[in-house]
Amino acid sequence: MKARKAKEYVFSNLLGMETYCKNHYNEYYSTSNFSCNITQLSKGELQTSSICAPINNVHLEIFKSNQTLLYEEEANQNSIAFCWVNNQGKKPGSNTIIGGHKMKDLSIAGFNRLNKTGGNTWDIVGANTLLCCMSLKWKLMKEKIDEMNAYNAYARIEECIGIDSNSDASFQLKKLFQYHFTKGVAKANEFYDLAIATLEDSCELPNYITERSESTELIEDLVKLLHEDRPGLPPLTIGEISKYLNSEQESLGQACRSTFNMNTLDLIKSIRLEQVKKSYLNPPVPRGLKQFTKQHNALYYGFKNCNSFQRLYFKTFEESPEETIDKASKMSVLVSDLHRGSMS
Repeated sequence: MKARKAKEYVFSNLLGMETYCKNHYNEYYSTSNFSCNITQLSKGELQTSSICAPINNVHLEIFKSNQTLLYEEEANQNSIAFCWVNNQGKKPGSNTIIGGHKMKDLSIAGFNRLNKTGGNTWDIVGANTLLCCMSLKWKLMKEKIDEMNAYNAYARIEECIGIDSNSDASFQLKKLFQYHFTKGVAKANEFYDLAIATLEDSCELPNYITERSESTELIEDLVKLLHEDRPGLPPLTIGEISKYLNSEQESLGQACRSTFNMNTLDLIKSIRLEQVKKSYLNPPVPRGLKQFTKQHNALYYGFKNCNSFQRLYFKTFEESPEETIDKASKMSVLVSDLHRGSMS
């Protein structure tokens, strides 16, 4: 079986990226009801790209962005992910966090997300970080774990959110991933075998396993709460959010500063500002109606002062709301086939 073509998708807005993420996931896991939210945390014009190289039973992707992004998705029982940073010899920034695990050179994380039934998981991808992601089908993974009696691997999936591994299996897994993007691998079995071996292998590294913490749980609940829409009701205040989460405002603030390097209010502004932008980009809504409801949409998400909102919007996205609305009618995703053998 010949490996299918690798494709690169280039996005200039996050609404388009969310749509393609949902479509890609549904292609591999058709019975799922997958949803995701992506927020730009740093300031400036956005450009992201995703290189996908399809193979049966494995979704493989290399992702990069010029801005720091917060990625939130619904947890599921269909897939299990293994993600790592490849900065090609450069030291990875400490601001990339996958499922609560702070990523280093040897980190692999993301595989715990299937345990959050009915909940959500979140990642922070640092600006200009090359993120490699492999998504495996959990049903097939579990069958292989049972066949191999890989009980340590199963325990790590259940108990931890990430590992730092210098094992031979982890190096071989990353090498196979890279080989697939340059040459093409036709069968999925080796990806599953190496993923299980990576979890099974012992390691002498300190902090090899990162378990779930209260702050990880708190951030998950906070991000999910901020994305929940309450039709006809004003946005929640920080006090109301703290009450919903049964957390002191100071504890919430410490978790935000530690995770996002910003306070709770700035995180709330970032997420709601992105929600306003997506309302301007929404394709089915006519341009004239978007212009007419421009300020109403900002008010709906809690931006009461028109001038302050305009300044904050431009400072964050380097364009005005009017320019975003104008771009919406011309919105496009650049897609190109990549010839294996020519990719770096």
